[in-house]
Amino acid sequence: MKNLEKSFILGICGAIILAHFYYLFSYLINFPNWGDDFLFLAYFTDLPGFTAKEFWNRTFEFHSYIHRIPMARLITAIYALFETNFDFKSLTIWANLLTLSVIYPFAKLVQRNQINPWHMVALVGLLYAPNGNLDNFALIGVLQHTTSLVFLIWISYGMSDHKSRAWGIWLSLLYPMFSTEGLAFIPIILLLLIYLRDSRVWLYGLAGAVVFYVYFIGYASPATIPSSGSIVEKLLFTVKGTIVFVGGAVKKDLNISMVIGALFLMNSLFVLWKYHQTKNSALLFSSLILLQVMAVGAMITLGRGNAQAGDLGALFSERFSSYGVVFILISYFAAIQTSLYQLPFNRLFLLIPAVVWVGLSTVMAGPKLENLRTRLIADASNAYYFNKNTLYSLGDRETKLLKKSGHYTFPAEVINLASVNGIPQAMQLKPLPTYEVGIHEYAITTKGILLVEQSSKPFLFLPINSLSQSIKIKKDIPFDQKMSRFVLIPTNELAD
Repeated sequence: MKNLEKSFILGICGAIILAHFYYLFSYLINFPNWGDDFLFLAYFTDLPGFTAKEFWNRTFEFHSYIHRIPMARLITAIYALFETNFDFKSLTIWANLLTLSVIYPFAKLVQRNQINPWHMVALVGLLYAPNGNLDNFALIGVLQHTTSLVFLIWISYGMSDHKSRAWGIWLSLLYPMFSTEGLAFIPIILLLLIYLRDSRVWLYGLAGAVVFYVYFIGYASPATIPSSGSIVEKLLFTVKGTIVFVGGAVKKDLNISMVIGALFLMNSLFVLWKYHQTKNSALLFSSLILLQVMAVGAMITLGRGNAQAGDLGALFSERFSSYGVVFILISYFAAIQTSLYQLPFNRLFLLIPAVVWVGLSTVMAGPKLENLRTRLIADASNAYYFNKNTLYSLGDRETKLLKKSGHYTFPAEVINLASVNGIPQAMQLKPLPTYEVGIHEYAITTKGILLVEQSSKPFLFLPINSLSQSIKIKKDIPFDQKMSRFVLIPTNELAD
């Protein structure tokens, strides 16, 4: 019976994993999700001609002022050993395979703490909850954020057991190679070593200081820093942002996320307190990850928020969804530990809300993934025909990488202009209030892609977001709807 039970558990977990990769295969095309993805095509294109010094400089150079992402670039370099043509879709899918590795530490901790193995179904389901994995559909998302979280889980696993603590301690110094957030984990480990009265604390502190120093060699700050205001304002704003960040893992609404985030914060502090009381390795594992995700929320608040304006909108971006997935996952993992709470019912019943959550996540992700695919097809078609993009910059550099580098081929999903049926018609688009800086938004109730014609010539493809029932276009694109005519390309005509 035990073997049969294990087979059922493995089968269900396997089905969840296959569903995740099926979504990646079905909704992605070989085109950048966001403008940041171009940096990997540029790196891949230049890689064969690098000298040793150039390889070092390009691999460790800053991205977007503050981020060093050498691990993301090294994964791209490994990919280049096997491929001569860059494919955004295939590299994104291959990078997602790294998430499989974190199932092992969860399985070992479940086994070590004599937890019912059926909880692995919930843990795997929460790990791959579709609505929380949208960041993994962007190349920079999976190469930067997801690899960072995978590394966090592994070093926290090493730190949780005194037998493997040594390698966990020293590997944590490599965390900033994955993403800037790794800098926040070094003080957390330093405090842990002080708490444990570990003799390595002085050596680790010195090594951590060296890591900080080396990381910021050559750093140039941006011309404007979003988070302005007094120290007190920044402190209160950062605390609020941290709470909103973790609460946003459940609901991306300012007021609701504040309430949920406050509960999450109290629960996380309680997990930390129970580790102090019990010295349970699973609770140490949970505490380290929960604290780190909250530290990431604080860093994002300071880096992207504005204390004076009270602007926290950036915290709800889908590019940070992976952190919410991990926060919920670890909160669940802590809750199934018998040493955390004395529950009046069998902990196996916690599977019910976890499974419901995964189900709701799947339902909510469906329309978003459809919109993603529609947008990617429009983006690729705009780049192919018009050297334009409706949402992010597509300049000479990006155009050359796509069309002249010799390392990229446009996907088959690019719309064939000759096959577009329908008579161009005038259309009245209702302008919507400005929500995003530099973006015009118009209301529309149909689904698919609009081909815009100006002066009787094709001008641009506009993807329709079926959830917001709108189209978005950068303000710097000379779009005049009064002088334009439109042809609707329905969603069903975009299928392969």
